[in-house]
Amino acid sequence: FDRNPYDPHPDDARVVRHRPGFEGHWEGTWYQINQLGLRGPPISVQAPENEYRIVALGDSCTFGKGVTEENTWPRQLESLLGEALSGERPVVVANLGVNGYSGSTYERIFSEVGLGLDPDLVVVGYNLNDFPNAIQAVDVYIFKNRKARRMLSQDLRDTLGRTATYRWLRQAYYHARREADWKNAEAFARGAKGSTEFDQAWSEQRDYLASIRDQALAIGAQTAVFLFPYESQIYLDFFDTSPIERLRATCAALDLPFVDLAEEFRQSARQSDPAQELFLKGDRYHPNRAGYRIVAEGVMRLVIERKWAVDGG
Repeated sequence: FDRNPYDPHPDDARVVRHRPGFEGHWEGTWYQINQLGLRGPPISVQAPENEYRIVALGDSCTFGKGVTEENTWPRQLESLLGEALSGERPVVVANLGVNGYSGSTYERIFSEVGLGLDPDLVVVGYNLNDFPNAIQAVDVYIFKNRKARRMLSQDLRDTLGRTATYRWLRQAYYHARREADWKNAEAFARGAKGSTEFDQAWSEQRDYLASIRDQALAIGAQTAVFLFPYESQIYLDFFDTSPIERLRATCAALDLPFVDLAEEFRQSARQSDPAQELFLKGDRYHPNRAGYRIVAEGVMRLVIERKWAVDGG
């Protein structure tokens, strides 16, 4: 039976933070939280000389829900980039990901914690449910309105979700239905993508991202952005690309590099028959170890191509 690893933010009870020093299971994931309230090993606040330091901002996909610490994309990036630099500069990636976070809380935790770590690079890992779009609407319409789900109260689902048996049954159920869900999701997305009701929310997300960029620039740090793909975008032949294109355009307007991961995921999945599994079983958007490696490799290539880690880039 899982233990809750969170404490409320001292100034805002609606925002949670990891409990410093916490160790234990929560939602099927082993949490090892350091002295700063971040997942991973202890990290010094002041970066040692010559260290290349990266701050990773994101939600449960950056935190690494469902995988062990060494298989998260921040930790895999730390290892891969360190090898690519041949040990010339030590690489440390601080994982500021927290389950349930989105644009406003990415900006907040960066201001309150990330800036103090004096990063050389800030990487923002958005998820499709971070901002209104057709796929986010799909997540509500297709997956959260199931009859069986509606029959259980939120409190009961939360309690059951803290048990391994319930999580296993839930995963098996969603896994068995996933191909039908993919088709329903994309059909719904095609009908919703032309809506203009999301423009204001996108504008707010742009402001949060601009704030992160400006704060990073003030301390001489670069900022990069990517978007975690949704499962249906990887395994269907045709999928809705509008969230990807809109975030790409937002990054271009802010003069920020955007790492497009959807095609990398699609190519990797199709290297085997049947297609390689790149997401957790019964999940729609949390990658597994292999999926997180694709993320780490994509960010690493950007750092190498831009020569950011060579004499300060």
